[in-house]
Amino acid sequence: MAGKNQTFIASDGVRIVYDDEGTGPVIMLVHGYSADKNYWHFQKDFLVQSGYRIIAIDQRNHGRSDRPLFGQRMSRHGLDIKELIVGLKLDGVTLIGHSFGVNAILAMFSLAGFDGVSRFVAVDQSPKIMNDETWQWGIKGVSWATFWDQVTFRTPFGQDLEPARPPHVREVFGEETEDPFDGYDHRHVAQLLVDHFVTDWRDILPQIRVPSWIVTGRHTPYYHLEGMQWYAQQLPNAYLTCYENSGHDPAWYDAEAFNAELLAFLKR
Repeated sequence: MAGKNQTFIASDGVRIVYDDEGTGPVIMLVHGYSADKNYWHFQKDFLVQSGYRIIAIDQRNHGRSDRPLFGQRMSRHGLDIKELIVGLKLDGVTLIGHSFGVNAILAMFSLAGFDGVSRFVAVDQSPKIMNDETWQWGIKGVSWATFWDQVTFRTPFGQDLEPARPPHVREVFGEETEDPFDGYDHRHVAQLLVDHFVTDWRDILPQIRVPSWIVTGRHTPYYHLEGMQWYAQQLPNAYLTCYENSGHDPAWYDAEAFNAELLAFLKR
């Protein structure tokens, strides 16, 4: 059944809500931490009108989906994606993730491989968040010494200030707040965020042989451009785009340019 706010029951009984709109090749949109399926406001209608079927999910503990205390790990989020693909009998899916959603997709690849997936898009996310003596391209300023206070939001993470939201973004999502995660119950998902911060997905990247597009913004407060360049180089069939006027959300800041390049990538 197509339409908004459809329901899928995961194998552990959790209700996952998703939108299913349009016809044509399938694109699944996976939002980031503390967001929901409406994050893709500037992409959904554009892609439907361009001839694609769009599946936009609310990940568990986000949006309209159930918020259980159990299953708070990246592997479970990855399994949710796989179970929805199988449950809807989807094939040739393009998976597009933003931030935390990228690593949920990597979790799916790790658990279930690449069957049924035709393309992959990763928007502004490192495969390893924690910086240490072997890795300096995680979230800026995050290390084992500061990790616990940051993962519990007692101290901030990230280092650079993003540009002000452009008018078209403010009109839809409102004015910026001091904390971009305001309004979300971080305490409820503390274990999930711990798992997100400490898991290392770097070994998965060379296995991703489908055409892939890696995206970042010049002014992202979280990730280093060199790290995103490294990311793209690990995949056998990938390239990187850096949006010069964007922060962490190129799909918002540079929506028209992002959509145009996405469409070119899909048709390539």
